[in-house]
Amino acid sequence: MASTFIGVAIANRGLSASQTALAATTNNISNVNTTGYSRQVVNQIAVGPAAVYSRSTVGNGTEVTSVTRVNSFRLDQKYWTETSTLGYYETTADYLTQIEIYLDTAANDTTFSDMMSNFYSALETLATDNSAAARATVVGYGEDICAYFNEAASSLTELRTEVNTAVKTTVEQINSYASQIADLNRQITVAATSGAAANELEDRRDLLLDELSKLADITVTAVTVYTAADGTATSSYTITINGSTLVSGNKARQLECYTVTASGDQQGMYGIRWADTGKDFSAGDSGSLAAYLAIRDGTGANGDSKGILYYMGQLDTFARTFAAAFNEGVYADGSQYYAGHAGGYGADGTTGIRFFTYGDATSADIASLLAGGLTAGEVYASLTAANIALTSDVTADTNKIAASSSADAASGNNENANDLISICRDTRLFAVGSPVDYYDSIIATLGTESAYASRQNSRQASLVSYIDDCRSSVSGVSTNEETAYLTKYQQAYSASAQALTTWSEVLATTINMVSD
Repeated sequence: MASTFIGVAIANRGLSASQTALAATTNNISNVNTTGYSRQVVNQIAVGPAAVYSRSTVGNGTEVTSVTRVNSFRLDQKYWTETSTLGYYETTADYLTQIEIYLDTAANDTTFSDMMSNFYSALETLATDNSAAARATVVGYGEDICAYFNEAASSLTELRTEVNTAVKTTVEQINSYASQIADLNRQITVAATSGAAANELEDRRDLLLDELSKLADITVTAVTVYTAADGTATSSYTITINGSTLVSGNKARQLECYTVTASGDQQGMYGIRWADTGKDFSAGDSGSLAAYLAIRDGTGANGDSKGILYYMGQLDTFARTFAAAFNEGVYADGSQYYAGHAGGYGADGTTGIRFFTYGDATSADIASLLAGGLTAGEVYASLTAANIALTSDVTADTNKIAASSSADAASGNNENANDLISICRDTRLFAVGSPVDYYDSIIATLGTESAYASRQNSRQASLVSYIDDCRSSVSGVSTNEETAYLTKYQQAYSASAQALTTWSEVLATTINMVSD
């Protein structure tokens, strides 16, 4: 037989359940524009008789077992994976675009091809006009070429320093996110095991993972730490970067940056290692951090990415090869096809003068090194895009520009000037052709790499946006849907209240009957 007050108890449970549902719905609506919020739903079960041996045929109403958030861990994992790839291409495309600007345009918006053309034209004029003005023009355009390479090298060096700083900043961000996620793992576990809701904590953890996934090649695994009576599972996240554990439960490993002191391309740059073991850190193939390292250190060798070092190396190769050919007549393959500037004669009858140099080295310095047994390739290995310059010999006295192949200045012989023009246009100078051909190949390579990164960035951004839309369709709050729920739960609450009123009247009547 059912309890006399069973109706009151059932109505009270209905009121409580409806009130909880109304509160959850209101909470959803208030967070409709909250980034990272997952809508929450109330889980109810029908309460049966007090005991299995009860002779009552009526249950005890409803009971709220939990309020859980709605989300798809599978979609979250997909989002984090694709966001890591997006972070890589987004960063790569940005910096390759900057490199394009530095290499394809010189000061005063004059392209490199224009500068070389101006230099050729000045030499052609010199071949027919041995005047002081013609010589000064050759020096002026030669200085423009040096300034172009100096400026490009300086810009790339500054850019590499900027990227190096970004490496350290990103490592610090990764450490911060890892610590926060580990702490949230702890809070979520404590809350779940004590019977409290951890929905907002889980949302915050996922939001941090959204940010972390942009920076690193992460893999996230959910480990169940508690299962409620209704089967609702609470998970702690284990996070790895390129296979190495970053977060496990409430423990977060830390990365640290150190300045590389060993000689080589990495000297002065930040290296990354695990703070607890001192082992080198591997960033993997995705995430902004991997992109920063690839842009900073990529040499293009052995399948390596083509980063700043690659393009600096290309500029250095051009500068030293062109200078060696123009000065000595020695090409990239080591063959000497012309006497070069050093083999010609100036208007004052001098010879052995170099046009290009590196740093403060004079013609005499270069001649001394060559006389000491070094090859032209070995001597000019010290010349880079950053230090190429004109010798003080020709800048101080333009009469030392070697336009003639004869020491007799009065002969009007400008054969060496014609040879210098031939050197500048010789397709044998570089493996890929003339100086302009070589430089165009650098720009073409850069353009291809940049265009690919931009395409991948656009494609990946669309894919990430699509996955995020899918996540929102599962966990996002719909105001129309929640408004409908408000009406539904309000009606349920009113019905339970009416039921309680009815039972109150029934009980009052019963008590009065008994009293009579």
